[in-house]
Amino acid sequence: MNALRGLFLFAGLGLSACLEVEQTVVLQPDGSGSQTVAMRVRESTLEDLQRTSAAAQLGASSNPAVLFDKEVVGAELRSAGLTMLAHVTQKQAGKRSVTVEATFPDFATLQKSPLGGSGVEWVLDKGPKEGTAKLTMYPQGRAAWLEARAKAEQLAVQADPVAMEFFRKRQQQWTGLSIVARFQVPGDVLLWTRTLAKTGPREVTATITPATLQSPEDLVRWLAPRFEVVFDSSGCKLPVP
Repeated sequence: MNALRGLFLFAGLGLSACLEVEQTVVLQPDGSGSQTVAMRVRESTLEDLQRTSAAAQLGASSNPAVLFDKEVVGAELRSAGLTMLAHVTQKQAGKRSVTVEATFPDFATLQKSPLGGSGVEWVLDKGPKEGTAKLTMYPQGRAAWLEARAKAEQLAVQADPVAMEFFRKRQQQWTGLSIVARFQVPGDVLLWTRTLAKTGPREVTATITPATLQSPEDLVRWLAPRFEVVFDSSGCKLPVP
């Protein structure tokens, strides 16, 4: 399940310029749902990502270009238990785009979906009150989020000249960066983490742009974030422990 890792390879690079990634996950009352990921990238940026993956010896299966191969993507999705509904690619004016839409029959299958990347962790649990549920996504895994949070707190207390210099150099390269993660849940949204914004009665959205990244602490937190939303689950038949 490594080919689709390229969708979020930017996280390992300290984010990349001229890259637009949008993910939408729709969760139904029974735990089934759909997942759609769209990526638009400049040809030169895609080449940089390919060179970086090769330099990091991530292997051919981590080559971001495979995202544009319908057969490879479809095979990975089927292997994970998802059904691919659409795979649309386009090449225009020095940019390439790909949109992948798939459905999952249950939450356990979403947890195995390769569309979010190889490190993603999904958790569905009881909410703080009866009749509520909590959906959590760790794009790079819970352990990475805990490590990033600790590092960000350390940077907030004690400045790191090396981290600041790295941040300033990377900051100049983020023009055109746009990362969006959208979650639609089967009940009214009640609570959400500060990494999210409520964008509808049953929808929350996370957005990363150059304006979001104003300090090394911001960068560290957004490289391994946590997205969590509490919603009304009365009437749902979700697999909540």
